[in-house]
Amino acid sequence: MAVKDKFNPIIKIALFILIMFLLAKWASYGGIVSAITERFDFKGAQRFTAAIEGEPNPEAWEAVSDYFNLLINTLISIPLLSAVITTYHIAVKRSTTGYHAKEWMTSTARRFLKVFLYTWLFWIVFRVMPYESLVNGSQSTAVYIAIFTVNIAITTAAYMLIVRLVKKGARTR
Repeated sequence: MAVKDKFNPIIKIALFILIMFLLAKWASYGGIVSAITERFDFKGAQRFTAAIEGEPNPEAWEAVSDYFNLLINTLISIPLLSAVITTYHIAVKRSTTGYHAKEWMTSTARRFLKVFLYTWLFWIVFRVMPYESLVNGSQSTAVYIAIFTVNIAITTAAYMLIVRLVKKGARTR
């Protein structure tokens, strides 16, 4: 595998993070978030955050708002990332517009699937692993960083295994 192939995913992830950051900084979608979060009463917000976090959140309103901000940012950032990458391909390959429109749509769909699969795996690993026994009441930032790092590593390994199995299954057909 060439060096370019190894750095390509890292560059795309960095570009995605940059797009998300710039979108959060410059785009105003607070009205959409407010319209969604207004539908929650405090008890509903607590149930929603408890389903995600596994325990009641004392600041449920803020957490719900943060979750929907992140969701909307992601829903906008993924098509933007695909558009940036497709624009790069247009500049390099100079193919037909129809080809690139199809490429943009399929790459956007694939990226949505990848991001939501990875997020779902992260959440499952976070909920299943017995991290409470590691914390033992500690409020140390280092412990939380270690837990987050271990969770990311397990999630990434599970994601790579799933991708490898899907690709292997697709090749045998």
